[in-house]
Amino acid sequence: MLLDRRRINKWAKWVALALVIAFGIGFVALGVGTGNFSIADLLHGNRDHSQASAGSSEAAIAAYEATLAENPDDTDALLGIANEYRKLGLPLKEAEYVERLAVLQPGKGEFDQRLAVIYLNQDSLNYPAAVKALQRATALDPNDADAFLQLGVAERSMGNINGAILAWTRYLTLAPEGEMASTVRDAIEELKASSTTLTEGEPITPTT
Repeated sequence: MLLDRRRINKWAKWVALALVIAFGIGFVALGVGTGNFSIADLLHGNRDHSQASAGSSEAAIAAYEATLAENPDDTDALLGIANEYRKLGLPLKEAEYVERLAVLQPGKGEFDQRLAVIYLNQDSLNYPAAVKALQRATALDPNDADAFLQLGVAERSMGNINGAILAWTRYLTLAPEGEMASTVRDAIEELKASSTTLTEGEPITPTT
């Protein structure tokens, strides 16, 4: 008998949320990017948009854009604009500029991890883009446990069970005593159990 997909997806959604929150804490600790960053920003975007802060951000963006008009590859201006859009709670606009930074500085995996956080944000939910960014990050640093943790979240959210298991197994290899290790082990076992009950070749509907 097929396992109830609705139950699987509901379970996976909460596991993914726990993992994203855990990574969000690490993201803050790493200090990736600048400006104020919180778990609330990560999951829902910062919606405390006073007229004064919006006006200040718009002025800053205009100044940075003027710099980019003279030098489109100015990384300080690109990062500045990305940070202002994050403050405004506009993750897709933020991603546009972080993507440009990732191209200009391909050796800096922190830009790819920042993109992954944006694309896993509830206001964005672009799982394929998150997977692509995290695959770049893990290729750059195959010992980054947090990146593999997030890659598993993104793969599972796409319904790619094998990809999630591989990523989370790598996470456990790198961080066997990590804060999320127990949760990840349970997640892997659940995914293995669910995959054996599905009709061959029939994918699980991605979590929404």
